[in-house]
Amino acid sequence: MFTPGLHLNLAPTDDDAYTVGARLQEGRQFLDSDPDILFARYGVGQQEWTLVGTVGHYASETPDSAPDDPGLVDGNGHVHRARMANFVNGHLGYLGSQGFTDLPQYPGFSVVPLAVYRLTGVPIELKE
Repeated sequence: MFTPGLHLNLAPTDDDAYTVGARLQEGRQFLDSDPDILFARYGVGQQEWTLVGTVGHYASETPDSAPDDPGLVDGNGHVHRARMANFVNGHLGYLGSQGFTDLPQYPGFSVVPLAVYRLTGVPIELKE
């Protein structure tokens, strides 16, 4: 269901229907340790993180439907390469709209991360 790396599901509002997804890929040195021990270090509760990046993919308002079989094999038993590629891409889009891949669900979007920052310590309010 999830590819390797640390998956961040960011909640920019109090409405949990709006999520922003990002995946910190392994080997990209976003973190100072393996993703496996982050829970032990930081816990599993909601935390304040800042993500800097570019928008990757906007989810469609109309969910994708499962693609129909486009006739992938011709009469001679040869696979139509373009039809196969379109079928696989359509199926991945459908799975994404259902929440089974890294693609965001509507009304969310994904971010390609450039940098990620985590709040450390307890924030102190500044007095005027």
